[in-house]
Amino acid sequence: MIRKSTILLILAGLVLAAPAGAFFESTPVSARSRAMGGTYVAVPDAAYAAFHNAAWLADVPTGEAAVSYVRPFGYSFNDFYTAGAAFPLEGKFGNLGVGVTHFKVAAGDTTLLNETQVSLAHGFELFSDFHSRICFGWALNLYSVKAGQSVSGLEPGSDTAVGLDIGLSMLLHKRTRAGFQVRNLNNPTIGLDGQELNQTLTAGIAYEPYDGVITTFEFDNQLGQQTQYHGGLEMTVMPGFALRAGVVTDPSRLTGGFGYRSGRVGVDYGFSTGGGTLDSTHQFGMRLTWGGEAP
Repeated sequence: MIRKSTILLILAGLVLAAPAGAFFESTPVSARSRAMGGTYVAVPDAAYAAFHNAAWLADVPTGEAAVSYVRPFGYSFNDFYTAGAAFPLEGKFGNLGVGVTHFKVAAGDTTLLNETQVSLAHGFELFSDFHSRICFGWALNLYSVKAGQSVSGLEPGSDTAVGLDIGLSMLLHKRTRAGFQVRNLNNPTIGLDGQELNQTLTAGIAYEPYDGVITTFEFDNQLGQQTQYHGGLEMTVMPGFALRAGVVTDPSRLTGGFGYRSGRVGVDYGFSTGGGTLDSTHQFGMRLTWGGEAP
C-alpha cells in the first residue's frame, strides 16, 4: 500500500506540476516516422497526413487508414494510441484526412491524465506543370485534457482548446520533395493557467536517388526550444518489405525499423534509443488501403 501511494504521488507530481507546454508533447504518431528518425514533413504518408503535413492529402489515389501504439520509453504507466485515415474526394476539391490520438498516464486502476487530440484536415493542389507540383493543406485540431484526482484529493478538472496547422508540399523533378508545416499557428492555450500548446515550425526535404530508396532530412524549431534535426532512410530490399533507419539530435538518438505490405494490408515497426538514461521506445502499427488498385 505504501509503495503504491508513493508511485501515485510521484506520478501526480510529474503530471500536475509539469511546466508550461508540457501538454501534448511531440511524439511520433507512426512507427514509420519513428524508424526514420522522426522525419515526416517531406515524406508522403496519406493515413497520417492530418498530423504530418495536410498538403500531402492533395494526392490520395486510394483510401487509407492506419493505427499505431507506443509506450514511450517503455514506461508501464503511459500509453499512446493513434488512428488516422485519408479519404479521396471526387473532382478537383482535394482530399480529406482525419486523425485521433490518445495519451494516458495511469497507475493501476487510477488514471492521472488523459490527453486526446481529434484532427480534421484538407489538402489540395495549388500549381502543377510537367516538372513540379505545389500543394497546400490545413488541419483543425481539437485538444482535450482531463486530469484525475491527485493523491491529496485535488480535482484539476478538464479543458479543451483548438489549434490550426498549415502545410505546404512541393514535388520537384519527380525525385525531390520538400515539405513545410506550422503547428498551432493560432497559439492556443489550455488550462486555468493558460499553458501554451507547442508551436512548431518544421521543414524538410526528401530525395529518391533510386526507385525504392528514400533519403530525408528535416529540422523542427519549437518555440522557446533548441532546434532539433532529423535524418532518415527507407530502403525497399524486396517487394513489399522495407528497412528504415535514422538519427535525431538534442538529445542524440538512433532509430530503426521495418515495414511490410501484402496487398492492401501492411504492418510497421519502429524503435528509438532513449537518449541519456532513458530506455528505448518500441512502436507498432498497422495500415489498410481500399478503393482503386491494390498497391
